[in-house]
Amino acid sequence: MSAQRAVFFTVSRRCTGVKSEELRLEVIERGGVQENEGSSFKIVVPYKHVEEAMPKPALSEIKNNTEFNDDISLYKDIDQKNIQDKQMSILLVEDNIDLQNFLACSFRDQYNVTTASNGGEAWAIIQSKSFDLILSDILMPEINGLELCKLVKSTFETSHIPVILLTSLAEKENLIEGLHLGADDYITKPFDIRILNYRISTILKNRIIVRDKALKLISQSDAEQDIFINELNDKFIKKALSIVHENMSNTQFGKEEFASEMHISSSLLYQKLKALTGQSPIDFIRSIRFNHGLELLKTHQYTISEVSDICGFSSNNYFSTAFKKYFGKSPTEI
Repeated sequence: MSAQRAVFFTVSRRCTGVKSEELRLEVIERGGVQENEGSSFKIVVPYKHVEEAMPKPALSEIKNNTEFNDDISLYKDIDQKNIQDKQMSILLVEDNIDLQNFLACSFRDQYNVTTASNGGEAWAIIQSKSFDLILSDILMPEINGLELCKLVKSTFETSHIPVILLTSLAEKENLIEGLHLGADDYITKPFDIRILNYRISTILKNRIIVRDKALKLISQSDAEQDIFINELNDKFIKKALSIVHENMSNTQFGKEEFASEMHISSSLLYQKLKALTGQSPIDFIRSIRFNHGLELLKTHQYTISEVSDICGFSSNNYFSTAFKKYFGKSPTEI
């Protein structure tokens, strides 16, 4: 056996696990010794048909099947976890198609991934679709990553979306510029995909912590204290808080009236409140009313009926029941 063929069999055996005697390296055309003349080879690898793995049965198929009854809860847990993960959407902006495909494949099992090849394309997508996070390269044609970050963070409709900048630029000036524009994180190439994945997961989890802190500050009704670092987000939430307080006793004040007074669409109101506080507009209104009711009850200057009316509840019984469910104590226990 020639040295070249020996090397081929050695590498093939290590890479595929196939026995060397099952592989064949055949010379189709042997080249000469002249420049740019080469030889053609054919590699023959044995093929063995393997039956496809049995797919996981759908819940509807196993619901009434006693054979699978013990495993239904397991499948249900897996399905619910996948649904929760898939609810998070990421916009991946990268002009290098190979890297874009690699990143998309790396995160597709965890998140809903949408891709764009430059900042201009990404910005057009953002206008019609909401995202939980944007991962963007910096050096791109049309609109680069820094310009995209500035657009996202300085636009009311998108200022709540976290942005991670991904680039080969490691100079301090670029790091400072990206962070100054409001980027939530900055990662340089080359990078470990596990670290990037961890950074994304951490930012998304930290949003929940920030929401909890924001709700505590909101309940304090301190208009002077900053609730969010981003000025647009801070102004938005303070305006929302002010409008709810102005309509505290209005029993007809709902999500449509809320959006109208905020001068935005109902869908945008929902997106921003959900991103910043984790609450829908109705839940946000209820939380402000309940916290205001709690403060009034603590003064012991109002009856439960009066507090119910002041906080915009048309039914005293409903107020008492909902109040206990929200705080774990009934109004009479305050």
